[in-house]
This record gives sequence, structure tokens and C-alpha cells, in this order.
Amino acid sequence: MSVLPWHTGTLAELLQRHRDGRLPHALLLAGPAGIGRRRFAEALAAALLCLEPAADGTSCGRCPACRLREAGTHPDLLHLGPEDSQVIRIDQIRDLIGQLALSRHQAAWRVVILDPADALNIAAANALLKTLEEPPPRTLMILLAMRPARLPATIRSRCQLLRMPLPSPQEAVAWLQTQGVEAPEAALQLAGGAPLIARELDADLLRRHAELFRQWVALAAGEGDPVKLAGEWIKPEAEWPIQWMQQWLGDMIRLRHGGPPRMADLSGALQPLAEAIDLQRLHRLLDRIDEARRLLASQVNAQTLVEGLLIHWSNLPRRTA
Repeated sequence: MSVLPWHTGTLAELLQRHRDGRLPHALLLAGPAGIGRRRFAEALAAALLCLEPAADGTSCGRCPACRLREAGTHPDLLHLGPEDSQVIRIDQIRDLIGQLALSRHQAAWRVVILDPADALNIAAANALLKTLEEPPPRTLMILLAMRPARLPATIRSRCQLLRMPLPSPQEAVAWLQTQGVEAPEAALQLAGGAPLIARELDADLLRRHAELFRQWVALAAGEGDPVKLAGEWIKPEAEWPIQWMQQWLGDMIRLRHGGPPRMADLSGALQPLAEAIDLQRLHRLLDRIDEARRLLASQVNAQTLVEGLLIHWSNLPRRTA
């Protein structure tokens, strides 16, 4: 399992700690979507389970353990995530505890990858707590979370937190070029700096972003109907438009504070908008967008969410020159 370029140093540090006998029993990998947290976890697991690791500690890819892992049948690599709902339930944790009570099969270590850990419901988190307090020997628990603050403090305190930020634009663009992505800079900006998301973007989505941004700016000038636009924006899905509004507002706030925007090619249009709107109002709208992204995963009507955001945006008081 190859690790992504921006994670090589972190993996090397953990493998050195493993060789020194200082590997923690539980890691909490925290970071945004699209940076390869799951891939990093799999690469670390591969190294621990490999029977003939390379000199740097990474997996050989050839031994019986590596072949089992690549086939998805290694008995000492356990994966846990939501099954038929959006949460990880207590019965899943109980099954995991039962498996951890059994002897390891052929590896010196057993690895559990729990993704996403912030999907644990309260009962499941409480059931997992005892395992984290008294972990089985030579067992590594890897918890992945975009929003670690949603985990109970008791869970977080028993894991070593490893923050995994976005890679630098230079690293991400270089990697996207190796993946054959056209216009990698534009794709990376559109993906909010997340290279794995940028790799999956297509030209149609880039064109859609440009058109929605034009309509967003027009709404600020009193042009367009926010209710009508909301009905168009949610097709085929509302996730991208809400994420883009979050990015646009975030860049406006950065510009107001004198910082560089993430989407540099839009700064010419965003700068005058940012200067015309009270900073506190920008922050409040950004909070509403953050909440809308959270609610989008529930049963809340997507059009209602987008309508509310666009109406709020179009009605914000603006200073005139």
C-alpha cells in the first residue's frame, strides 16, 4: 500500500516509533476529506502486518500477509464503519470486542481501522472506551475523523491525536499532474485544496462552479431570484453548491483580514463584495452555511436549505461607495 507524497514523512516517523517500541495503542487521525487519511491508515496497517518489511519499515507487498491484506481477507486487519445507517452501533463494537479477544492469526500485530469514528453513537462510544482503556497487547486502533470534536472527550483523551492538514498547493498540484488531471490548479481550488477530491472532478463540474459563482455575484447586485436559483442549484445535488458558498465566504473573510484567498482566481470579484459587507455578518452567514452542510446529511429538505442561504445572502446590507 503506497502512501501519498505529503504523508511519507509522517508515516516514516510512526514506523520509526514502531521499531523503537513506542507506537501508541490508539491513533486519532483528524483532517479534512480528500487528503488520504484512509489510505494513510491502510499503509500503516500494511507495514505492521507485513512479515518481511522493507528496511524503512514499509510493507513488502509480496509476503503471505501482504497478499491476504490486498485480497481483503487478512484476519488481523479489522475494519469498522456504519453498516445500514449513518452511525456505528453498540452491537458492532461488541462484535469487535469479541474478535479482539481471540488470538492473532499470523501477524505480530492486529490493526483496527474505525472510519469514520465520529459516526459512533453514544452507546457505541461508551462500549469502545473500555477497549481503549485496556487495549489488547500488540493491537493498534486507528480512528479516522473529520470532526474529532464530535467524539466524546473520554475517547479523544485515550488516543494520540495526529492532525493531517491539507498538503501544500505545490505538492498537491504536482501529484495531480502525475494522475493526468487537466488544469490541476483550477481543480484543486475547486476542491478546497483536497487533492483526492480534485482528482475526481470533471470539466462539467468546473463549468458549473463558474456559472453558480456568476449567479452568486449577481444576487449580491440585486439581480436574480434566490428561490428560483435554489431550485436549479440543488440539481443534481446540493452538496457542491453549499460547499462552494462556504469556500466563497471563507475567502471573503480571509480578504477582509488581509490574508490570501484559497481561490485566487476569484479574488477580483470577491474583494469588493467582502469590503461592502460587515465582517460580523459574513461570519454569521458562514456559520449558517456550516450548519447547512451538517443538516444536508439528515432528512432536511435540500431546496429549503439552499433557499434560506441564498435569500440571506441577497438581503445582506451592503455599503455603497
